Amino acid sequence: MQNLFRPALWTMALMLAAAGNAHALGMDIPYGAFAAEPDVDWVQACGEWPAPPGKDGSRRGVYRIVHGTRYAQSFLYIQWLRRDDSDTAHEVKTVGVAALNNDHASISLSQMRCQATPQGIRFTARAESGHDDSVFRITIDAGHRPGVLRYRTTPLR
Repeated sequence: MQNLFRPALWTMALMLAAAGNAHALGMDIPYGAFAAEPDVDWVQACGEWPAPPGKDGSRRGVYRIVHGTRYAQSFLYIQWLRRDDSDTAHEVKTVGVAALNNDHASISLSQMRCQATPQGIRFTARAESGHDDSVFRITIDAGHRPGVLRYRTTPLR
């Protein structure tokens, strides 16, 4: 009798596992999902980061902001790029903004700006939530150390 129920248990376990993945909320969308997609709609090189201490100036790099739109919401990535001896840019680090890059965040960005600062770059944008119609400003500071970001919001209404 025990063998009769075993296939049913396996089937039920598989159905539950599939249902769990199908209903998972809040999946982060990686940069690779936008690397060759047509829904990248804004790319901005912005500022330079210095060469590491003790290295020659050719090891410095640039910041790049990549904005994509999918599911009627914004996805934002900050990149640290470095040029090699043949002047080809290579990605050192790409960081997605977790507060935005969740596929259920439902935040749309507009009025995007980036400026160089002595400590790195500052990205600002007007943000609108699709959940509660709130409007706020986001500010992201990226430092000279690849991968380090500071994200904050300020209400607008």
